[in-house]
Amino acid sequence: MDQSILQNNFNMSCMLVKTLVKPPSDKDLLYLYGMYKQATVGNCNAEEPSKFSLKQHSKWEAWNMNKDIEKSVAMAFYIGKVDEIFVALN
Repeated sequence: MDQSILQNNFNMSCMLVKTLVKPPSDKDLLYLYGMYKQATVGNCNAEEPSKFSLKQHSKWEAWNMNKDIEKSVAMAFYIGKVDEIFVALN
């Protein structure tokens, strides 16, 4: 897929997910967070937070588990998950 088309589809998916009337499950939100960070930043560059900080640690894990996935692949996975969520809601 052409890189500019992929980027446009990714940007559209990022906007669409914000318009959901019913929020996705926590599992889906963490997946989207991890893929978004991998697609926009690359490999996790943050120190692992304390496991007592459950939310921050879960988000860190969601991002860190995508280590070495190329940004374009992470974008495609993000787009796919958003499409899956929208289909499930209809």
